Amino acid sequence: MAQNTFAQDEAANTKCIRKNSISEKERASYFPFAEASQVKIISFRDKGDLNEMPGQQLIRHLLSLKMGKDLFNEALYDETAVLTSEQINQLSDIIFNFSYTKLPIEDYDVYCYNPRNAIFFLDAENHIIAYIELCFGCNKYRSSDKRLSLGDYCTEKYDMIKAIFEKSHIVYGISTIK
Repeated sequence: MAQNTFAQDEAANTKCIRKNSISEKERASYFPFAEASQVKIISFRDKGDLNEMPGQQLIRHLLSLKMGKDLFNEALYDETAVLTSEQINQLSDIIFNFSYTKLPIEDYDVYCYNPRNAIFFLDAENHIIAYIELCFGCNKYRSSDKRLSLGDYCTEKYDMIKAIFEKSHIVYGISTIK
């Protein structure tokens, strides 16, 4: 019985709450928001090798990109959407202002990491300046720059980010994975 109580307490401690009140203006001054002229979200469906774990082609593709040099090529992705200024504000609010209630959960190794989605930050010439690769299946991510993270983990943060994708009509990796 005590073990259940601990698990319930741990779950309660990782619930997302607004812990910070960093203003929209201040959030917009942080990398990569300050340098981005546009933010795009995508889904990427692996093509070809069915013996390969899902998400591996997206990982290789993103690792091959040269930040600040490679242009965003919409044809490479299954679905794309441009975030509105309101959605960009919402995304930065989630990243910088939401955190866990009390204690962060332990970071367990995750073996399901199969990213199907990403957030791209583009400059005025459509060059990719940064990205966040996302796996909504296990709530993990990888970014192109150590200055770019999703902030503190809390249980609902990925659901809040997923809602931005859903509102932008991105389906693959969000509500379907086949």
